[in-house]
Formats: sequence, C-alpha cells, structure tokens
Amino acid sequence: MIEQPELAEGETLITTIRHGLTELNRDKRVGGRIDVPLIEEGRQQAREAAERFDGTPFDVAISSPLRRAIETATIVTGLPEEALVIDELCTERSFGEMEGLRPAEVRERFPQVRYLRIGHIGYSLNPPGGEPFPELHERAKRFLAWTLERFRGKRIVVFSHQNFLQQLHGAIRGLDPWASLQYDSLNGELNQFHLGPRGELLRHRIVQLVPDAAKHPSF
Repeated sequence: MIEQPELAEGETLITTIRHGLTELNRDKRVGGRIDVPLIEEGRQQAREAAERFDGTPFDVAISSPLRRAIETATIVTGLPEEALVIDELCTERSFGEMEGLRPAEVRERFPQVRYLRIGHIGYSLNPPGGEPFPELHERAKRFLAWTLERFRGKRIVVFSHQNFLQQLHGAIRGLDPWASLQYDSLNGELNQFHLGPRGELLRHRIVQLVPDAAKHPSF
C-alpha cells in the first residue's frame, strides 16, 4: 500500500503511474501514438506495481486510450477496463512521421529535426507532423483543469506516458514546457501530488514501483 495524506475539505490527491514496458521502449524506437500492448516484461512490471499499490485507496482511475496504459491500469488497480475513465487528453505526445523509428533512422530520414539534450535524453523539438512541446504542455494543463473540475476533493490515479506525464507534472508544479523536461519518469514510476483547494501543490513524492525499471532508460 502507498502511504497517502489525509485530505482536508477541497484538497485533491493526484497520483500518476507510467505504463509498463513495451516493445518500443525495449527496442528504443519512438513510440508516440503507436498503439502497442505491454510485452511480457511490461506485464510483470505492472504486476510488481500492483503488489506495491495493493490496498491503496482511490476514488477514480483515469487512463490514456492507448492499450499499454489501459493494460497497466487494469493490472495495477484490479478494475475492469469499463470502470476506467478513458481520456484522450492524457494520451502520449504525437511524434508524427518519427513514430516507430530508432534514433539513427530519424537522423537519417529527418536531418532537420532539432533536439534539446538533457542528461542522456534527446528531446525532439520539431518532429515532422508531430506535437511541439508547448502544445503538449497546453494539453496537459487542459487535462489538469478538467480533472480538478470534475473530481476535485477525490483521490485520482492517472495512467499515462513519459512525455505527457512530464508536462502534466510540470503543469502541477507551475513549470514551463522546457523546465518540465528536467523530470523524467521510468516505467511503473508513481508520482503523488497533494493539492490544496485552489489547486496549489502542497506535497509531492515519488515511488519507484518497479525496482529494475532503470535498466530501460528513456532515450
């Protein structure tokens, strides 16, 4: 069970969990909107996360419409798919024509793509036909506003993806799209945000639900 704070009137708890491993993560290919399921290792990660999460109270579970997020959500929460709130706003960033390619293939086919390198990760700034980070950040802010409008005062669990969650976490912290990129999420990582009545951040904590997730780092 994951420890949770007591909620005073008007306070909200938003917990986010990144989905388990897919063949795209494993093979270091750009995922985006490609709708792949978890691989067996990813399902095992989700089962490990479920063991840690078991007994944690929550009121609503929201998932991206992509299969890898839905599958993770059903395993971790024990809910059937029809009990989840499926929201297009929390789907992964679109990488346009880069999706499905390895970094070397992107460089060969699209030499015009520029990157912002933070640590070992290169973030594509202008994926052809894709979603720029400022647009993704605005979508994350719309998701946050919608979620608080509908579920304020509740304990919410969101199952989503690396790039979207970076921007959602940044929006909660009051960061811009670029500062949001400083905080990566591993597969199965849990972030807990305790929000006040006006949506202000009171407390944040991170729990790695999958101890060996770091062996498949972002790229």
